[in-house]
Amino acid sequence: MIRLNSSVSYKSLIMVLVVLLACVSLLAASPATTAAARGEEVHLVPAVYVFGDSTVDVGNNQYLPGNSALQLPYGIDFPHSRPTGRFSNGYNVADFVAKLLGFKRSPPAYLSLTPRTSRQILRGLRGVNYASGGSGILDTTGNTITLTKQIEYFAATKSKMLAASGGGQGSSSVDDLLSKSLFLISDGGNDMFAFIQQNRSASEAPALYADLLSNYTRHLQALYSLGARRFGIVDVPPLGCVPSVRVISPDGATRCVDAANALASGFNDALRALLANLTATPGGAMPAARYSVGSSYAVVSHFTAHPAAAGFREVATACCGGGRLNAQTGCTPNATYCSDRDRFLFWDGVHGTQATSRKGAVAIFSAPPEMGFAAPINFKQLVSS
Repeated sequence: MIRLNSSVSYKSLIMVLVVLLACVSLLAASPATTAAARGEEVHLVPAVYVFGDSTVDVGNNQYLPGNSALQLPYGIDFPHSRPTGRFSNGYNVADFVAKLLGFKRSPPAYLSLTPRTSRQILRGLRGVNYASGGSGILDTTGNTITLTKQIEYFAATKSKMLAASGGGQGSSSVDDLLSKSLFLISDGGNDMFAFIQQNRSASEAPALYADLLSNYTRHLQALYSLGARRFGIVDVPPLGCVPSVRVISPDGATRCVDAANALASGFNDALRALLANLTATPGGAMPAARYSVGSSYAVVSHFTAHPAAAGFREVATACCGGGRLNAQTGCTPNATYCSDRDRFLFWDGVHGTQATSRKGAVAIFSAPPEMGFAAPINFKQLVSS
């Protein structure tokens, strides 16, 4: 379990700050992003394929029947101040990971694709974002695009890539491109929220973990069988620190809810063990796979424990919403929202601000693994291997 508390020495805090500042400068100055700023794109991988929930969804949900598209102030800091279906004031984690890989932003939402916008994708380039806000590792979580369905969509994408390649040697080329691409997965939080909302007891957590890990194994092996080899996994954040959970606690304004954090931390520990076993050589079910677990738990815990060092002013209250901690009502078109959004850790009752996504992405991408933000290697090392 990751613990970040007041016992962290001043010296180590400064070291963390220096590393994070170096990572932020890397986002602006790396060869890939510098080239992108000049109108060029130098990619560290052929493509990025994104799966998961609202932390990485870039608009799939707004194409679902009966689903209302997010409205402003969502997207207020996105170019041209427009809502895009991202659960953020601007870009999200998928965008910033893609930027660090040399792309302009996340690949497009799968449900938004047209024949014209699919041309590069069918050549195995750029990638696709299949993520859907509200989904979970379990297909029974939420009522949007399940993770199982997201992977089925990817299988359909691969089939079209193979058809476009003409088969034969072209099939080998598709498999080669997929093996070099990044498969980014950020999921599990909604499964935990459902457990919490059902007032389940801590004694029931092991059964939840077993169910989640069994299903996660199925999802990972399905992607592996389809050609995925590089997995960038984002773990579950400290749910007890998000405003929508803090608000149910009498002292939520000053401290996180320990029980919710313990639930997330226990799952994350089990997830790391699962990935090590699946990729073990010999004996693992996915011996050719490599992975990095980017720890949103460690990132948010650090930002919460040391807000000033991380550049934040407010870590308990949502920027957009209403009521206590701005978390008792949603971020609606009529909601109040803060002006200094880069100084807030949370945009709404659940999701981080664009600033949080940016700083978190550079930490899991570039910070040395010994800092605890990614393990056993960071995302940069993963795509360089």
